[in-house]
Amino acid sequence: MNLSRFAIVFLALVPTALFIAAAETAPDPTPQAPAQESAAPRAPAKASQPAPAATPSAPDSAPLRTPLPNVALPGSERADDAATAEILAAIHADPGMAGSDVSVHTDNGVVTITGIVRNREQSAIASAYANRQLGVLRVDNQLSMPAQ
Repeated sequence: MNLSRFAIVFLALVPTALFIAAAETAPDPTPQAPAQESAAPRAPAKASQPAPAATPSAPDSAPLRTPLPNVALPGSERADDAATAEILAAIHADPGMAGSDVSVHTDNGVVTITGIVRNREQSAIASAYANRQLGVLRVDNQLSMPAQ
């Protein structure tokens, strides 16, 4: 039983960590002008000569990737906090969620929804808001309904 839980957690977190690491280290693609390339005829490449190495045109050239200060990567603490706030705001703004007591916690892109709802429809609405949020990898719906 513990091995299967470990495997589930491992399979959920390792791809996320690899994605974040790849996103941080990958260079941005350089924009190319397709109109200029198609207008100029290309000379056939000779097999005996190696391709010239790309060198920056100026010593003060900009780096390939510039950090964006307001963009949080999925799984980061800032992205988790933003996802939690947006999901809660959407749930509280929905008139179909009246009478429910829902709390949301996000950890590494995994959203856990807990609390009490009146019916299954409210539970589905809360899950839908969480699933719709950008950066959410999985939703654990732990909402309960009062016994009737």
